[in-house]
Amino acid sequence: MIETARNGNGKDVTETPYDGPMISIVGLHKKFGDFDALKGIDLDVNPSEVVVVVGPSGSGKSTMLRCINGLEQATRGQVFIEGIDITHRATDINEMRQKVGMVFQSFNLFPHLTAIGNVTLAPIKVKGMDQEEADAHGREILEKVGLGDKADAFPAHLSGGQQQRVAIARALAMDPDVMLFDEVTSALDPELVKEVLDTMKGLAREGMTMVVVTHEMGFAKEVGDRLIFMDEGLVVEDGEPAEVFNNPQHPRTQEFFSKILSHL
Repeated sequence: MIETARNGNGKDVTETPYDGPMISIVGLHKKFGDFDALKGIDLDVNPSEVVVVVGPSGSGKSTMLRCINGLEQATRGQVFIEGIDITHRATDINEMRQKVGMVFQSFNLFPHLTAIGNVTLAPIKVKGMDQEEADAHGREILEKVGLGDKADAFPAHLSGGQQQRVAIARALAMDPDVMLFDEVTSALDPELVKEVLDTMKGLAREGMTMVVVTHEMGFAKEVGDRLIFMDEGLVVEDGEPAEVFNNPQHPRTQEFFSKILSHL
């Protein structure tokens, strides 16, 4: 695929097919008033890579995800999606968001719409897909996340795990190149966590590029290609999950895992 990028003057430049990182974060800073949520993040995520992000509350994990899809505007630094700088004022952020699906801790489903209604809304409204095509595509995706028989159910009649899988299907319906998951199991009862994690594992097996903020260390060990540990707005450790778990280098990582892993 030929990519169109923007140079420093904001002009479109047609390039050869893009083969770099799917996501590239360069010197990312984010301030909320006097609080430095991100203090200079540098991170590349390659195509089909599953990067799991862990760390204590308030370390900047969710803020980083929200900067990747433009929900938060960077104070300083750049975020590139497939080589296009989404922080540049000339970039159409709404167009770029179609490439990046995001699933949140809260399901945020429309209660007055069925599962299929929630899944088809954006393809129809944003992509201009006709109802019949959107419906067929949506039912296929619901089948993929194990909810083919719940297409016509309203959110109130679904369990928390089922609602979260509808939220995942809704993001997938836009055919994104990247999926971001922000602690998607933390609001679920323990017995419902597995069905959501199994859905995410399936996406990983299919080669979906994923950045996953989670407290589920088992998922990080089993599915992650890389494990990122964040603390106080910085990436303090980055490596293969087994290496980071078994031989953390940074004192803060050592302290964190000594407390977390003792309970596993």
